[in-house]
Amino acid sequence: MWEPAVLHRNARSQRLGFQAPAPRAALAGTALAVLVSVLGIANINWQAVGRELAAVGTAALSVPLRWLAVDSEFDATAWHRTPVVFVHGFLGDPTNFLAVRSHLGARGVCNFASFSYRPRLDYQRLADELGGTIEGVCRATGSRHVDLVGHSLGGLVARYVTESRGRPFVRRLVTLAAPYYASGFPEQELAIFGAHDPLVVPPLDGPRGRIRVVPDAGHLGLLYHPAVLHEVARYLTRPRGFVSSRSAEEREAA
Repeated sequence: MWEPAVLHRNARSQRLGFQAPAPRAALAGTALAVLVSVLGIANINWQAVGRELAAVGTAALSVPLRWLAVDSEFDATAWHRTPVVFVHGFLGDPTNFLAVRSHLGARGVCNFASFSYRPRLDYQRLADELGGTIEGVCRATGSRHVDLVGHSLGGLVARYVTESRGRPFVRRLVTLAAPYYASGFPEQELAIFGAHDPLVVPPLDGPRGRIRVVPDAGHLGLLYHPAVLHEVARYLTRPRGFVSSRSAEEREAA
């Protein structure tokens, strides 16, 4: 189901790989970008196109359902006590994670919080604000750490705060279609990309076992793809406390 990924080593990998769509046509622009991206390819993946268009519609129709994405009261008796903080993308919304919330809830993960922000691209300042939110969640719940799930720009913000010094509160991090630098990924991160994403090109290489490329998904489609939902739940509910930056094979090779 997963395809191997390779880290960019050309000039393109030095950039964030993220371009902000026009505010009034964000969802339509994403769909158009997907179509333009695939029309020049000999073997068009119509399944990926269909998933992306469906994701655009679902995201738009879910916005009025914000009451479903309200942070619930912390349940100290939950099977998975660690709070999960969601960080949406540029022009995104907390409702973008309704499918992820539902899938996690069915597996005993029910302590959720959301970090929402107005459209802006200064991810360092956003990461500072997210760090404050994380600390507040830890204080309010008595938890020593949180899990982060970020999409697109939200994933970049979540990664930045995870890598920052003085932020020891992140247990695990999942990024979906998040822009990246060639410098690597933090040891807590599982990075998932869509093979047909016109906004964030999947890396050509990366930490073994912690980079996933979904062959029939684009940018928004990752938020609703069954394989992604399964992988996010599996990663966050692993019994081990923290995830090593190197696999057993890599440690032996070293």
